[in-house]
Amino acid sequence: MERYLVRLEQWLLPLLALLLGFITAGVFLQIVLRYGFDTSFLWGEELSLFAFTWCIYLGAAICVRRRTHFAFDFLAERLTGRAAGGQRLLGALAILGVAAVLVIEGWTYSQLCIQRLSPALGITLFIPTIVIPLSGVLMVAAAGTDVIRDCRWIWTGHAD
Repeated sequence: MERYLVRLEQWLLPLLALLLGFITAGVFLQIVLRYGFDTSFLWGEELSLFAFTWCIYLGAAICVRRRTHFAFDFLAERLTGRAAGGQRLLGALAILGVAAVLVIEGWTYSQLCIQRLSPALGITLFIPTIVIPLSGVLMVAAAGTDVIRDCRWIWTGHAD
């Protein structure tokens, strides 16, 4: 599973870079048009917001895989062996729980948004919101891999 997550991350990182470049160019263009030409277009701001949403959720999924989310490491630095594995397992289980909520509730929210249209672009809001359960699935896969690895750590007493 880890191998597939690494490949997926290699595909997602350039996508995130493109989205970030698109957001930067879109916001810059909005500023130039608003202050330089006293005009603007609403769809550019909306599209940048949707791209930002995708960046946040996909980036969060990558952070779960890399275990780079905010954490209290006061205990982690002092624990060794099975205790360290247990501490990491608790963190992975918490992330797994939150990710499961993202999948379930994100899917429900995305289904509710199918009928709604965005004001400026006129597209279904399903497109910008489907990233919530999608990233939740990626987080479940990454956190599930961590849970298995941490259980092995607790069983054997040392990290892989």
